[in-house]
Amino acid sequence: MNTMRKVFLLIMLTVLSLTGGAQSNKALTPLREKDKAFYTTEEARRIGDQVVLFQRVTGGWPKNTDMATPLTDEARKAVERDKARRDDSTIDNNATTTHVTYLARLYQGTGDKRYREAFKKGVEFLLSGQYDNGGWPQFWPDASGYRLHITYNDGAIVNVMNVLYGIAEQHEPFNGKLTDKTMRKRAKVAFDKGLECILKTQIVADGKLTIWCQQHDRETLLPAAARAYELPSYCPQESMGILMLLMELPNPDERVKKAVHSAMAWFDKYKMTGLKVVRTGKKGTPDYDTKLVNDSTASPIWARFYNLEHCEPYVCDRDGIPRRRLQDIGSERRNGYSWYASNPAKLYKVYDAWADKYDPANKVSISLATKGFNEARLTADYSAPPKKASDFDAVVNAGESIQAAIEKAPEKPEKPFCILIRKGLYEQKVVIDRPNIVLVGEDRDSTIIRMALLNSKPVFTEYKGKALKYGVVELLEGANDCVISGLTIYNNYGSTVEKTTAHQMAVYGRATRTIIINSNIWADGNDALSLWAQNDGMYYHADLFLSCAGVDFLCPRGWCYATRCKFLGDGHAIIWHDGHADKSQKLVITNSTFDAKCPTHLGRYHHDSQFYLLNCKMSSQILDRNISYAYTDKVLDPCPWGPRIYYYGCAREGGNSGWLNNNLKEAEGSPEHYQVTAQWVFGKRWDPEQRVRDLWKVLEY
Repeated sequence: MNTMRKVFLLIMLTVLSLTGGAQSNKALTPLREKDKAFYTTEEARRIGDQVVLFQRVTGGWPKNTDMATPLTDEARKAVERDKARRDDSTIDNNATTTHVTYLARLYQGTGDKRYREAFKKGVEFLLSGQYDNGGWPQFWPDASGYRLHITYNDGAIVNVMNVLYGIAEQHEPFNGKLTDKTMRKRAKVAFDKGLECILKTQIVADGKLTIWCQQHDRETLLPAAARAYELPSYCPQESMGILMLLMELPNPDERVKKAVHSAMAWFDKYKMTGLKVVRTGKKGTPDYDTKLVNDSTASPIWARFYNLEHCEPYVCDRDGIPRRRLQDIGSERRNGYSWYASNPAKLYKVYDAWADKYDPANKVSISLATKGFNEARLTADYSAPPKKASDFDAVVNAGESIQAAIEKAPEKPEKPFCILIRKGLYEQKVVIDRPNIVLVGEDRDSTIIRMALLNSKPVFTEYKGKALKYGVVELLEGANDCVISGLTIYNNYGSTVEKTTAHQMAVYGRATRTIIINSNIWADGNDALSLWAQNDGMYYHADLFLSCAGVDFLCPRGWCYATRCKFLGDGHAIIWHDGHADKSQKLVITNSTFDAKCPTHLGRYHHDSQFYLLNCKMSSQILDRNISYAYTDKVLDPCPWGPRIYYYGCAREGGNSGWLNNNLKEAEGSPEHYQVTAQWVFGKRWDPEQRVRDLWKVLEY
């Protein structure tokens, strides 16, 4: 094995340990043995017999499956029953390519034709999955969703092409009688088609070749999305494997040379310096966390994804909405995915040798010692692009009426009517009386809607013949599908008119499918954010700062999902829920923080309710006491369904007396923590995160 190939294999193992393929490493370790003597042993045969047993009728294998541990009789029968499956054969996470390589080595060590036949079936599976354009999907023949995209993720296609190249060129262990001329020829044709696909899918930006995405559309060859947090992007990890493959080719043609030079120029331009990934706490505990910190001595790193619009690094939660900072996504994805890696630095030495050998005249000047684009400020500090008036249906400038802009919308708009509110202080009550209104502030901290209103002393009682109730912003019945983002909404009655914490709602609503994100919701009194469409109310909140001097300042009636929110209380219970209209109604809060100015109760209820808190952190100012019934001297509602309060992965500074322990399994249906998503909360009747993605051009923050 030549030196460059050894380096390639070492790098590919590193790549896979840093991406989704890592989950399969342990199961595949026994199948990666390279010692020829091992393949003459009975143990190697025993494992090989099980590998053959797991082979599907398609010729491929499933992923993430331990095929080395001895099977019980019952397990063996189950595997035999699964041989007819056609829906789990894959090249993902090193499946199939690892298995055919193991069988090739085993045949070379034993001469047993059974292993050669199973190997041939596996190769036929690999050949059968190739598209006419040269790419491969992740799964076949039963592919669905993103599985059918051309898949570079986790080195899937690179792994296939290395097997085919080894067969075509008779590299160990694919040499000798294992293959015949026909198979070698077919492998060469498939490899060449795959190479053509790689060259055609290299992303072009501003007329220049760059790198590759994890997945590419099988028809258009354009970058494509996979899982919710894997958006069409520039993807250094997958591109690193592709580059190593290209630099392995003997006598590369001009297209390959240009592809390599261009990709290396991209890698050098978009490296990040002065930053380091730090993990703290013990894995599997609430204290475990991942941070990106400044470190002038750190080696260069590359982000997992760079967006296609600005080539800026981003991270992403399961909501599919990109964020610029690691701390802006929930702990589950923040700690459960490799967002940054240093291993592309290994490409530099390999490229230097390759360029010197094959194309010194066009060698790109690269260096790990120069500053990365983040320090050279080639982007605007990862800030959201400024809002463009042309993207909106109406624009409100400081001193103008927000209400007048709302009235410009059709009474029943068929598509979102988007209103941009420029920075400024708007001392107005805002009434949303029609559906599909999208209110977007230019900047959440400097676009402020503020009034001093006390519920018991109404100032506004009617709007166009419709009765008004409460709130600085009020959504009337029928004002469904409203989106609010980028605003500070503040009811300041208690600090400017009369020192009281009586009801002073900032936002009140009787509409459903309401989205409020990226905003500050503040009140000097009770019930700051009160969405009360009792029977059919569905609400989605993300990235809110909710601060209130009173009680129950997040108090939905119906179904509510809130994530990445910051709560700051002041001595009164913070959250409340009314779910008595339907047993499935619930308040779910994930990846959020709770703090208070003085010892404060987390929450309370006095109607049938259901609380779920997942991966939330609480300061020591949150009392060591569970959410409980609101009153001790009276019963407003007997709550026949009983307390339904569930936690997972939550922690309180100073510990807790046991009430915060994981008990999610006690909830109806015993959901796993990863199943508790927005769509789960709303029973798949509404997908607010898709609506946010659809509106991201105007909402981006």
